[in-house]
Amino acid sequence: ETIIKDLNDREKLNYLNSNIIDKRNMEDWRNYFKGILPPPIIFFILILISFLAQGMFPVNLIFNNWYTRLFVSVPILVVSGWLAIDASLILRKNKTAITYYKPTTKFIIERSFRITRNPLYLSLLLVVVSLIVISNSFWYCVTLLLLFIFFDQFVVPREERYLEKIFGEDYIKYKNSVSRWV
Repeated sequence: ETIIKDLNDREKLNYLNSNIIDKRNMEDWRNYFKGILPPPIIFFILILISFLAQGMFPVNLIFNNWYTRLFVSVPILVVSGWLAIDASLILRKNKTAITYYKPTTKFIIERSFRITRNPLYLSLLLVVVSLIVISNSFWYCVTLLLLFIFFDQFVVPREERYLEKIFGEDYIKYKNSVSRWV
């Protein structure tokens, strides 16, 4: 009975400590991401603007054959889907944040995270590449460029500073061994 009581006390202490860490983590997270719209919202806004721009001011690229465009865009979309699904499953399995509005509790170094430090953002960029090819639209090229700049210059550097602060030397080693993009 004493062992069970001690074990329960230890579990309570671990729970309390993890909640204190989570609260500090949440405060740090809020400070790092203040003033940035969530990346999926930016993604959908830019896709919508490109779609509307192509409808009002069509500017086509040089890809004319529909089957060739389909043949090229589908594998890109499949890779994008694999990255997104794989990263989401790994994050969920490890019980860390998938969404942009929750703090990270651990960083992941397996499967798609061994290829790129940002598989979810890379998957969004690949969706846009696929849209460029399938739609034959210049406007999606503009979206790709803007989205890449947004991720590379505004979102990812903040996330990296946050992760370095939370996970220290372990994250820095990971960062030095795995590319930001590919």
